[in-house]
Amino acid sequence: MAMTLEQLSAFVETVDKGSFKQASIKLGKHTSTVSGLIANLEAELGMELFVRKPRSLEITPKGTEMYRYARSVLRECDLLDVKANSLLEGLPSTFTIAVDSDLMGADVAKTCAKLVNKFPSIEFKIITVDPMQVRSHVLNEQADMGFGIALFRGHHELTVADGYSFNVVMVASPQLDCKEKLVSLEQVRGMLQVSALFMKQTAQEDTHNLSSRTIYSNNLRNSIELIKHTEAWAMLPEFLCLKEIEAGELDKMYISPTASRRPNQWATEISWLTARPRNAVMDYMIDELAKLPNR
Repeated sequence: MAMTLEQLSAFVETVDKGSFKQASIKLGKHTSTVSGLIANLEAELGMELFVRKPRSLEITPKGTEMYRYARSVLRECDLLDVKANSLLEGLPSTFTIAVDSDLMGADVAKTCAKLVNKFPSIEFKIITVDPMQVRSHVLNEQADMGFGIALFRGHHELTVADGYSFNVVMVASPQLDCKEKLVSLEQVRGMLQVSALFMKQTAQEDTHNLSSRTIYSNNLRNSIELIKHTEAWAMLPEFLCLKEIEAGELDKMYISPTASRRPNQWATEISWLTARPRNAVMDYMIDELAKLPNR
């Protein structure tokens, strides 16, 4: 059996367009050429693909079955072509990014989708982890790149680029009756604080922990749930807890007199191994993540 891609393409386009004439316009061929290609394909397959009527074509049941396979073959050929081009351009076969689970939202998902569309031949993986694991995945070469909350310190094996910044607010359980109040440090020390575990792991707890009693969470979204069900407070990204604040499930409070006008900010970071040569995929992802607006 010596069917050709040209024959399969003529067959698929004829089914899609409903006639030899419309398929020929799409393919840039004469109508008689398209008709001849399909006739030759039918001869190769030993079956009729269409019932030819005076003014129309009707696909046969066998033709319907063959159409699904023909489309699949053409799709695989397109992917083969894309893969060959990517190899010629020196692109990697796979690309993995470790993303802080607290940052994995629509903006990051859209950025990943853009990368997939630009580099369709690459096997792309997204791993969502806690803030400390972002860097460890990159260091252990489980991920080519990381995107997470900035850890306030560098690492000699990593190159780090700035991502977007975001406002951090003080939120408390409504049971503490702190809504829109300026709370003194003395009062705060007596409250239970839900603290970010990565602050402890990076030896930053002295700047983050203000209360005498502290519990730790390695996931800021989990911290929100803890505060909703516990008489406690926490420093959290505003974009993560804004819905709960507006719903009255969490109360915003202030420790600094100027916090309502000049909120505290944290930042995100993009990281990769310094020793690993950058490629077009990495460059594209770095540029796209760096474009994300502050929150």
